[in-house]
Amino acid sequence: MNWHRIHALALRHLYPLKRDFDLLSDMIYWPLVDTIVWGVTSQWITDASGIASAATGILLGLVLWNVIWRSQAEVARNLLDEIQNNNLVNLFSTALTVKEWLVSVVFLSVIKTSITMAILLPAMYLLYKINVLQQGLWLAVFFLGATVTGWWVGFLSAGVVLRHGLRMQTVVWTFPGMLLPFSAVFFPLDRLPAFLQPISRVIPTTYIFETMRAIVAGLPVDYSLLAYSFGLNFLFLTLAIWYFIRSFAYSKKLGLGRFNT
Repeated sequence: MNWHRIHALALRHLYPLKRDFDLLSDMIYWPLVDTIVWGVTSQWITDASGIASAATGILLGLVLWNVIWRSQAEVARNLLDEIQNNNLVNLFSTALTVKEWLVSVVFLSVIKTSITMAILLPAMYLLYKINVLQQGLWLAVFFLGATVTGWWVGFLSAGVVLRHGLRMQTVVWTFPGMLLPFSAVFFPLDRLPAFLQPISRVIPTTYIFETMRAIVAGLPVDYSLLAYSFGLNFLFLTLAIWYFIRSFAYSKKLGLGRFNT
């Protein structure tokens, strides 16, 4: 594994930030819009319900969902970017390996998520006086769980695109959206209809958000469920990477040039 190639590929996706408003809007503009909308909504829910922790729980849920979205986007959308720029063949005709590409996009996801968080967290404090950093080490646990979820979602989506072509590119946006209602991001799991709850129980993020709400409300934490969440997360990540590598090999056999238009 060559770290110079990994660094070069990361720079290739960081340089456009200077001039690409689409990238900046996805990293900064839309998270800020979500913060304003959900911040006002959470304040209203807190006043109406009398539950002091409601606003913090909702906004921290928003932060963690942004971590998931940013992490998956840097995996799946970077692959789409290479395909749409007819650069996939150029990229893998060099000495770059699939493993180096995987490490590069994971590295990028951490950098870009950090940029988003550096803007989002101060905005929450300035607008609503909510400091999510007060969660201490728990915040690192939640961030790790959300990041790993984003990675396996991104690798799975990217694998689908590699195997089935650009006609399936919508999965890059729809698959994360499918997880949102079942992950109990903004509401407790028991508020879901009973027939939908079994789906939520096999999604790792459900237990991350449930644990987050328990911490914010000062309730006991079920460590076994949190361990179950991380076990599922790393199992899904392993399977998603395996599927991506197999899809790449399948696509390479068919010819990566078929993506060129």
